[in-house]
Amino acid sequence: MAVARSLILDTNVFYNLGSGALTTASFVQPGDTLFYSPVTVLELAGKWSNAAHATRKAAAQSILDSGATELHDPEAFLTGRFGYPLAEPPASYNHGVIAMANSTSMAQLTAGVRDYTARVSRRVSVTTANSWRVSVEGKWVSDMLALQKQQIPKFATWYDPDPKRRKGAVPKLTGANKKSFLDDTQSAEWLQALLVASQDRALMGAKRGPHLVPTAATVARLSKAIEDVAAYCAIYTQYLIRLMTDGALPEHNDSGDLELLLYSVDEDHVVVTSEKKWKTLATKANCPRRVLLV
Repeated sequence: MAVARSLILDTNVFYNLGSGALTTASFVQPGDTLFYSPVTVLELAGKWSNAAHATRKAAAQSILDSGATELHDPEAFLTGRFGYPLAEPPASYNHGVIAMANSTSMAQLTAGVRDYTARVSRRVSVTTANSWRVSVEGKWVSDMLALQKQQIPKFATWYDPDPKRRKGAVPKLTGANKKSFLDDTQSAEWLQALLVASQDRALMGAKRGPHLVPTAATVARLSKAIEDVAAYCAIYTQYLIRLMTDGALPEHNDSGDLELLLYSVDEDHVVVTSEKKWKTLATKANCPRRVLLV
């Protein structure tokens, strides 16, 4: 008997559903529940243009047609997994999805899409979504490039923001440098650093106060939270290994794709994507069932 799964759909899956290149019947099993992240909504709204309107509108409509349920944003989700009280209720992006799906033009989307049945007008600030993508995704790429420049010999002199001015293959760690880095990724200290970083993110959305009173319940809750983020930490590690040893470069959408893996708290919570590298990385991290390639 098939086990009911929670399927977290990546943005590229909604694009493919919207275009008709993919159907939910091809990967959804009886009992499965579909979800989408606020990150997907921001990715759809960001860089919206008149030329891209029809494609993005169709992707937003596919969210509604699929019946996918909205998840909390990654920080709020982490805060909940660690058992901390939220400082404020998480924002809902559902109205933005409805506005994008029902809009007839970019101008109408930003001015307000009237819903006469519900007696509301919904609008999406494309400027705000663009700013989010520039700041969050831009900082992500900058941080990854800074790591490569710091750790990989000759990377800093090789890298140029203009791809046309880069000469030869992407520098990568080799020999003793590669072995040292790979040894670090297998150490207890490496995992501890990722777990602490995850908890720090959880605390960002929490009410101030003594969250870690040492009780049996607190210890059990913290242990469960560590289990919840273990696969994310493992796949994140494989992503860094790819950057440092495979001659790869960070891409802007990588940050949002990695964020989806935070929701995979066990093997029944599966990220659905059309991008092969995430399935490859999950397999290398010994958790291939966390990612479903469609």
